[in-house]
Amino acid sequence: MNGKILITGGAGFIGTHIAERLCPKNKLVLLDNLRRNSLAHIPELKEHRNVSFLNGDVLDRKSIDKALSGVESVIHLAAIAGVSSYYERPLETLRVNLLGTVNMLEAAAASGVKKFIYASTSEVFGPDALWVDELAGHKIGGVSDKRWVYATSKLAGEQFVMRMGEAHNMACTILRPFNVYGPRQTGEGAVANFCSAVLSGKPITVYGDGTPLRAWCYVSDFVDAAVACLTRKEAAGQDFNIGNPREVETTLGLARRVARLSPGSEIKHKDVVRAEVRARVPVIDKARRLLAWEPKVDLEQGLTETLEWHRSQLTAAVK
Repeated sequence: MNGKILITGGAGFIGTHIAERLCPKNKLVLLDNLRRNSLAHIPELKEHRNVSFLNGDVLDRKSIDKALSGVESVIHLAAIAGVSSYYERPLETLRVNLLGTVNMLEAAAASGVKKFIYASTSEVFGPDALWVDELAGHKIGGVSDKRWVYATSKLAGEQFVMRMGEAHNMACTILRPFNVYGPRQTGEGAVANFCSAVLSGKPITVYGDGTPLRAWCYVSDFVDAAVACLTRKEAAGQDFNIGNPREVETTLGLARRVARLSPGSEIKHKDVVRAEVRARVPVIDKARRLLAWEPKVDLEQGLTETLEWHRSQLTAAVK
């Protein structure tokens, strides 16, 4: 379909799902330092005849150059993510997300890569991103709050992606995921946290009053969008908000849905001690128009499948 494809962060949550979709008909290279190793949950992917895994880092140009050998398209997912990381490792977050992206772009341009897809974040729209389209303003919080190092690094990365694409005639595309969830999600994430809690017999923890709004996007829908960017020429030079605006729910509402899927579960509240994002809901008309993309998985189905996956992992661990 697209020749040889490099996926940075290919051993992560979204990376393994994209690789799983693409590997039957494409040669893939997965570059990852295994900080979050979702690949451990799908060992057959690493053993697939069309998949090569390289343990490396986007801050290391030698690793990048090795991974890019013969590659025509790049899906750049590698990043430091998770709110705790922003506070505990802010400089590393900035370095990996910004300098790592610049390293990837410069190496990709030098090696003749034709397509470069960059995973940014909905956080570039700031704390009140309610029904935002691609032209919405970027109202990131102040520099005194480390909460915003991630959004800042990703927004700067977007500018580098677009400008490098223009300068080197490389078809670059930006994707902004809005609260993607599903099986194999490691690290932080409300759905993963809630599922893990109920299956271990612990209360679901909701921070604050639980009223912040999110549009919850199942991982297979995000994969559909990424694949569309590889195959549709209309994606070149464009940015897309990718989420499911039909599946909007508060954090408390999400907790209640998960609790209903696991009867007997309790919900507790804790005070918010960090900057809070009140709303994160996209307008996706542009993706519908240019990518012919539409999210398909409703929240109830997605939560059920995700909880079942977590249950299967718990059962396997007991055995």
